[in-house]
Amino acid sequence: MEVKSIKLDYNSLMEKYKLLQSKERYLEIINSFSQSLKDLNTSEEIVWGIAKQVIARMGFEDCVIYLLDNEGKNLIQKAAHGPKNPFQLNIKNPIIIPLGKGIVGTVAVTGISEIISNTTKDSRYILDDEQRLSEIAVPIIYQDKVIGVIDSENSNANFFTKEHLNILTTVAGMGASKIINAKINEELKEYQFSLEKLVKQKTIELNHLVNKLQRSNTDLESFAFAASHDLQEPLRTIISYLQLIERRDNNFSPESSEYFQFVIKGASRMNLLLQGLLEYSRVNDFQTDEVKVLNMNDILILIKDNLRGAIENSNGQVWVEDLLEIEGNKTQIIQLFQNIISNALKFRNPETVPVVKVSCQRIENFIEFKVEDNGIGIEAKFHNNIFGLFNRLNPIDSFKGSGIGLALCKRIIDYHNGNISVKSRLGGGTSFTIRLPWG
Repeated sequence: MEVKSIKLDYNSLMEKYKLLQSKERYLEIINSFSQSLKDLNTSEEIVWGIAKQVIARMGFEDCVIYLLDNEGKNLIQKAAHGPKNPFQLNIKNPIIIPLGKGIVGTVAVTGISEIISNTTKDSRYILDDEQRLSEIAVPIIYQDKVIGVIDSENSNANFFTKEHLNILTTVAGMGASKIINAKINEELKEYQFSLEKLVKQKTIELNHLVNKLQRSNTDLESFAFAASHDLQEPLRTIISYLQLIERRDNNFSPESSEYFQFVIKGASRMNLLLQGLLEYSRVNDFQTDEVKVLNMNDILILIKDNLRGAIENSNGQVWVEDLLEIEGNKTQIIQLFQNIISNALKFRNPETVPVVKVSCQRIENFIEFKVEDNGIGIEAKFHNNIFGLFNRLNPIDSFKGSGIGLALCKRIIDYHNGNISVKSRLGGGTSFTIRLPWG
């Protein structure tokens, strides 16, 4: 009796020892997988890690890892071990299982693991590559939502145990958050790639439109230059001969003489417009190397010298405060301020000595200039129109000009990435504010 008792104790100890060895091996597998998760970055790498580093080392003959598709309707085979994985990271004849279908689809719906001891007695069993008698299906759950299933089959009935279930549940839990994070990163990368592709495509389209617009502008400027330049000479000839005829022929009636004057004035007016158009077309965008630091005090001295005749004829005064430096194209900046000051002297109140004041200040990354006068002013309803091409606010006979000056100023400001605005009231003078970038 004593010998038999000793024998039973020995067998029991051996079984417990083998069970401990098995648990130790499984713990080592889980620990190894846990360490490897740090280096697995994509959802594909993670599910194949489960198949190769866990299932294969546990000695299972067959396993497939499913993940739910983006629509949440089907389970897609993403990784495998055994006959379904003939070589490398390939799945042989992959199948799709609709949610709720088969043992795998049921587990995905319920979120509850299942061990099937004999698949021949379970009508839900779906034949994949070959019939196997036992199956275990464990859901991969993230925040109470099933995102996939680990499914393993074996040729022998009653193969899978609660120990297997515990290990696969642990592995599923470890992989769940990693899979979700990986899928989020993958979606972000895909979105970023799509966005970059879209931006690239739109950039190409935009560049095409910009090039097309530049060609159109160049053609238009060339036409304007050619038309205004080439038409000036025949107009001057017409005006000269009309004046010559008028001086030599004394037989014109007063009415005919008046008509002659209309024709001469019209031709002269057209010649003036062509001169303005020619000047406007010559103002083009400039290269970076044409941008210089400009001493605006020196620029205003030069402009006052250019306008000396207009200042003296009008008995006007141009007061200039100490001005800051700017960066710009010298020729165009001279045109800009000379046009505005010239207008201030031209559109003066005949009963008042014209006074023009130029001042400036720094505002953040801009230098702001103000050109203020005490002239006839501009009605508020015209403030939005004064920078248009050929816009005149006064009768032709009142003030000589083409109506291009302020349009030219706006063109120059645009090329310098600045802005210009006006404040004025009829009879109360005008103030132009010019902002140019600095720094």
